Amino acid sequence: MRRLLTIAAVALSVCAGATTATAAGPPRDVRVAFGTPIEQALAWGAAAGPQGARSERARVLASDPEALHIAVPADGNGTYRVAWSVLAADGHAIAGTRTLVVGTPVPMAPDLAPRGADGTGPWGVLARLLVLIGLLGTLGMTFTRRAVMGLAWRSGGIAPPGDTDADGRRARALAVASAPVRTWWRTWWGLKVAWGLGLVVGLVAQVATLGIGWGAAGTLLGDTRWGAAWIALALLSILTDVIAVAVRRREALLDPGTGRTAALAIPAAIGVVVLAASGHAATGTDAGLGTAFNALHSWATAAWLGGLVMLAVLAVPLLRALGSEDRVHVGAAVIVRFSSLAVVAVVVLVVTGVYRALAELPSFDALWTTSYGVVLMVKLAIFVLMVVLAAWNRFALHPRLERDALGISPGGASALAALRTSIRAEVVLAALVMVSVAVLVSIPPPL
Repeated sequence: MRRLLTIAAVALSVCAGATTATAAGPPRDVRVAFGTPIEQALAWGAAAGPQGARSERARVLASDPEALHIAVPADGNGTYRVAWSVLAADGHAIAGTRTLVVGTPVPMAPDLAPRGADGTGPWGVLARLLVLIGLLGTLGMTFTRRAVMGLAWRSGGIAPPGDTDADGRRARALAVASAPVRTWWRTWWGLKVAWGLGLVVGLVAQVATLGIGWGAAGTLLGDTRWGAAWIALALLSILTDVIAVAVRRREALLDPGTGRTAALAIPAAIGVVVLAASGHAATGTDAGLGTAFNALHSWATAAWLGGLVMLAVLAVPLLRALGSEDRVHVGAAVIVRFSSLAVVAVVVLVVTGVYRALAELPSFDALWTTSYGVVLMVKLAIFVLMVVLAAWNRFALHPRLERDALGISPGGASALAALRTSIRAEVVLAALVMVSVAVLVSIPPPL
């Protein structure tokens, strides 16, 4: 893992894999380097000498932001112990211990434990998962309700040239839209609750992981990049709640319109940028470009995966409630629009995903020799399965449905039935993708 590169005493340095360094005399301090910027506000380090002397003075120098300097008490020859607990700028908790032999190995300092835990625990992963599915889910559902369902309904569906029943199809679809729209809103609010709950769980988990106690929670929120992101996401969550209440009172049933859609989607879209700016991508040498690509990757994920949820809870129930002919015409319009959106999303995901993988992985074999690489490969495998299903929808079901809607050949009804099954499978795979992403962002990339 990249979290510990070196520990140095005076002019002495040892590699990350070593547990003990040797020095000719007691050093004044040791330097622990992490390979990523760390937060001064919550940096903690301690050193214990062989005769029982102890020091808890540690600092991060402005000229050396990726290292912690821990003061060592002058305590004669023997084995010294050093421990640290820090918060990296990308939000990861890092803790560890090392020993330092001065002169002779004995006597030995008493055991010294870090203040906090090393890495993100299961509650931290759960928190990230809840925030991700809430943020991306609400954004994708909101955007695709307008861009896919709303515009498909306004078009009156796909029909042969000379068709004059577009207004009738719009009216009949509107007449059965109440229940599906209510289901859309219940699902949207469920994801919105996940967003807020994830923030609460995340704060509790971070305080516990860092071992700082609630008395230092203000420092965590007010003096760290992680805290700034948490506050921004909490404010955006509250703003989204207020906007959602206002939109729900005044919306049209199937198409909320561009203005209401933008008002409801923009806070979540900004939240995606906040997440990107507080994670791995924003701490590398290409921080600006990495943050931009990470945000684009998340927006594309939201459009595709959130769109699948929209299809499952709004489009499919609406089509089922329509008569057989209307179902084919309106369904074809919905699927054509979503297929076009999905193709763009997949292209963006591939381009930005390859860029981020190249930026995060030091070598090709890191894909199977590091925990970060293994989780990335699992995510890629699930993504490939989703692309296969999407390709089947686009090149097999989509043309059958469109030909039936245009009056060229029958087969639209069976295509819609197969499509419903495919959507359910893709939603399940989408959930697995989100789990793998939550785990992935909880693991520091390898060096």
